[in-house]
Amino acid sequence: MRKHWEVIKKIGQENVAWVYLLGSKLEQGVFIECVDAYDPRYSARQKWVVILSSQKGCPVKCRFCDASFYFRGNLSSEEILEQLDIVLEPHKNGDDCLHSEKIKLHFARMGEPALNPAVLEVLREIPSIYPGINFIPTVATVAPSGTEKWFEELIDIKNIFYSGGRFQLQFSVNSTDEDFRDYLMPVKKWSAQKISQYGHNFFRRGDRKVTLNYALSEGTPFEAGKISGTFDPEVFLVKITPVNPTYQAARAGLQTDLKFDGSYSERLARELDKLQSRGYEVIISIGSLEEIKVGSNCGQLAFYEVKAMESIKSGIQHQDKAV
Repeated sequence: MRKHWEVIKKIGQENVAWVYLLGSKLEQGVFIECVDAYDPRYSARQKWVVILSSQKGCPVKCRFCDASFYFRGNLSSEEILEQLDIVLEPHKNGDDCLHSEKIKLHFARMGEPALNPAVLEVLREIPSIYPGINFIPTVATVAPSGTEKWFEELIDIKNIFYSGGRFQLQFSVNSTDEDFRDYLMPVKKWSAQKISQYGHNFFRRGDRKVTLNYALSEGTPFEAGKISGTFDPEVFLVKITPVNPTYQAARAGLQTDLKFDGSYSERLARELDKLQSRGYEVIISIGSLEEIKVGSNCGQLAFYEVKAMESIKSGIQHQDKAV
């Protein structure tokens, strides 16, 4: 019997992704999402992906993310772990997923993980709760200001529980221009220079390189020289992702540079060539169109559920006034 969450909807496609919309049993109008996903390049035995929410909505309010439409606070460690249990449950019959060589456990659905201390609790607890399962936690963060203590604790957790390349840290940088970063992610956050300094403290020989993620829209400032002048290619890699077709991205007029057919602008091609010539590992990461069709972008299901509830509530209030 689950204490915190009720599954409101489960949508998706077999061997692509299942997106769970969860409604709180304890707080009316609180919805979050978690995802059971597959990487089409690999079999489930080779790689499987689980994506969890760390907050009830998100306070960062990125211009391209539908998860930022509301914020109702942090999730407890129990609320986070119950999401994981919900995703794992259909696979407890012994299918390939739980025996996968690599299970990426992303704290990247709804919320900014570095603003929630419970994420650190969960990272400490997972190895003892799920012994023998090859989780590789992945934390995706904009690195909000004031989170230095959280990030210092993360180094200790990584070294104690997830050494030898079993942890992935990803910074959502999204532009090489600090002013444009502030526009895209309107929250006080670390500068590129501070991210670089932290990355050197975080990285040990044998670790996965720290990922610098750029979800680039057309015309977003992106200069190889600024990256190479700030980040060491021995410590950092560069990942390029599309701007997904979300409600917020459309509202902000953000059109993706990297298209879902793998094409991108000549401008971006030139900058990526420069990075590779300077020793950077560059990853082009594109989700499948099938994932987009099943509504797997962060916050979309919760966004439409809350809007539907608001519409119903507004209609009831209108009827009450008319009586």
